[in-house]
Amino acid sequence: MKNYEIIENLKLKIACLASSIMFIAGVEHGLVNAYKLKDCFDKEPTAREAFQTFFTYAYEHIFHVIGYSFWLGSLIQFLNLQRTFYWSYTDVFIMLMGSVLTYRLKQLSQKIKETTKVRVNDMVVWKTLRKDYIRISELCFVVNEKLSGIIICCFLMDLYFVLIQLYGSLRNMESVIEKVYFFLSFGLVLLRIFCMCIFGGAVYEEWKNIKFHLSTVDATAYNAEVERLMTHVTTCELSLSGKNFFSIYRGLMLQMAGAIVTYELVLIQFYKRR
Repeated sequence: MKNYEIIENLKLKIACLASSIMFIAGVEHGLVNAYKLKDCFDKEPTAREAFQTFFTYAYEHIFHVIGYSFWLGSLIQFLNLQRTFYWSYTDVFIMLMGSVLTYRLKQLSQKIKETTKVRVNDMVVWKTLRKDYIRISELCFVVNEKLSGIIICCFLMDLYFVLIQLYGSLRNMESVIEKVYFFLSFGLVLLRIFCMCIFGGAVYEEWKNIKFHLSTVDATAYNAEVERLMTHVTTCELSLSGKNFFSIYRGLMLQMAGAIVTYELVLIQFYKRR
């Protein structure tokens, strides 16, 4: 597709998107550890005892089995930092793959739109467009097959953390750092869900645009290749999905919001009973 028009700076878009999400994730992770460390330093007389309290409280399941060591605690903390960035990167990876696929679909959509406007009846032109669409659709199916497991895990994890954050907000937060951490952490999870629905769902939106442009083909430009292309487009929907349980599109945000409200009402009832 080298002959297609370059419609945007894809490299800059990918760099800005990835760096923004990862930077916010790093700040959020730093705030939660800063709050816990501050609490430990307020309770303990020395820095050594404060770090010991911090590590043993944060990784009680590990130091309950093996003896405490400052260097071991530091290593576990470093691995935990990597795990945090890995969790954030999986969401970012879905956004980036959605952006790349959308870019190719948008190039093809723009070409079909221009061809439709000038009422091109050349079967060779439409055959080329049809073959390009088949290549892109095959790429989308392969990518979706590889990513569908990651997609469903990411959405389940993000939904879980949203519920945990909302449930934690029911208790009083006295520290300023704790309040800042809550709003930043909660906002980050919502931002990731929003971005995954927007950038991942853009594949589906661009597929709809292609279908719309084909429906506007003039009768004078209609031929057998146009009909074949329309058959390919209308037969198979292009979208990223989570193991075919759900497809990513913009309306998914509203569905998740409804599910979050429902689950949160159940959690509030449990909280009141306690």
